[in-house]
Amino acid sequence: MRFLLLSCSTGDGHNSAAKALLEAAERQGVDAELRDPVSFGGERAKRAVAGAYNGMIRRAPRLFGAVYRIGDLYDRSRLPSPIYAANALYAEELGRYVKEGGFDAVISTHLYGMESMCAARRKGACSAPSFGVLTDYTFIPFFAEPEMEAVFIPHADLTEEGVRKGLDAAKIVPSGIPVSARFGEEISRKDARERLGVADAEKLYLVMSGGVGCENMAKICAALVRRIGRDGRIAVLTGRNGKMRAELAQRWRDFPGVCAMGFTDQVALWMKAADVTISKAGGLSSTEAAVAGTPLVHIMTIPGCETKNAAFFASRSMSLRAKSIGQAAEGAVALAQDRNEQERMREAQRANTHCDAADRVIGYVRAYCG
Repeated sequence: MRFLLLSCSTGDGHNSAAKALLEAAERQGVDAELRDPVSFGGERAKRAVAGAYNGMIRRAPRLFGAVYRIGDLYDRSRLPSPIYAANALYAEELGRYVKEGGFDAVISTHLYGMESMCAARRKGACSAPSFGVLTDYTFIPFFAEPEMEAVFIPHADLTEEGVRKGLDAAKIVPSGIPVSARFGEEISRKDARERLGVADAEKLYLVMSGGVGCENMAKICAALVRRIGRDGRIAVLTGRNGKMRAELAQRWRDFPGVCAMGFTDQVALWMKAADVTISKAGGLSSTEAAVAGTPLVHIMTIPGCETKNAAFFASRSMSLRAKSIGQAAEGAVALAQDRNEQERMREAQRANTHCDAADRVIGYVRAYCG
C-alpha cells in the first residue's frame, strides 16, 4: 500500500504526529510520503502560512486566542468556512499528485490537508480515501467541516464533543495522538541519566520552550533557581530558536545549574531522565510527556486549544496546571520531592494515552483500504 501524509508547519506538533505515522508505516510495511499541503500552492504560500502562524504564537498569543474564538463562533454557524475556500485553491494540484502518485489513502494531521483533500474529491481531481488526525484534546474550529472516511481522536471522552460539532459518531476512532515510538520505550530513569551524563541524586527540571518567548523562559528559570539554589539542574530545550538559546546562555553563564540546549533528537530521553517537565500545553508535546511518563507541569498556555489541553490533563491528574510562573516553579519543586505523587501522575498518564497510537492509525487505514 501507499499512503500520503499531509502536515503543515504551523507549530511542530502536526509535523511530529505525521513523522510518528511515517515510522509506523515503515514498521507495517507501508510505503508512505510526507508533504505540506500548502506547498501545492507554491513555496511562497508555504513559507507565508508558517511564518504568520509562528510569529503570532511567539509575539501575540492573545491575538491568536481572539482569532481562535472568532473561528469557534463562525464554526457554530455551519456555513462554509474561509479555511475551506483558501485550501480549495490548490486542491486540484493536490488531487493530481495523489492520483498520479498512486496513493491508496491520504492521512492529514493538519486541518489544511483535510480541507484541501475534501475540495479535491469534490472537484473530481482524485477519489482516494481521506482521514484526519486531531492533535489537541478538543475539537478545533472547522474540524467537522471536511468530508472524511474516519477521524482519529486523542481520547474516547472527546467523542460526545465531536458529535456536537457535527461529526458522525461511527467515523470517530479514539486512537490516541500519534507520537514517536521513542517516547514509549522502556528506559529507566537511571539509564536515561547515564546516557545524558546526569547524576542519579541530582534533581533535574526539564523546561520545554515551545512557542514561549525568551523573556518568559528566563522568568521560569529564575523562579526555579530561587527555590532550588544550586541543588539541582535546569535543562531548557529551546528547539530551533537559536536566539533564545543564546540569550539564556548569556544570562546564566555564571550559573552552571541552568543549561540551554538547541534542537535535539533526544527529547524522549530527557523526559525519562527528568524529575519534572515544565511545558506549555501543546497537544503533541503533552502527549509525548505523558507517554514518556514524566511528571508534568503546564504553564503559559496559548489561549484556545492549549487552554483546553491543560484543563483535560489536569482534570485527569495527568499534569499540574499552573496559573503563574511562581505557581509553576512552586509546584514543580514540590512534585520533584514527592515520589508518590509522581507515580500517581504516571499511572493517570498511562491510563489516558496510547503509546501505540501511530500503529493504531496506520493499522486502521490499512484495514479500510483492504
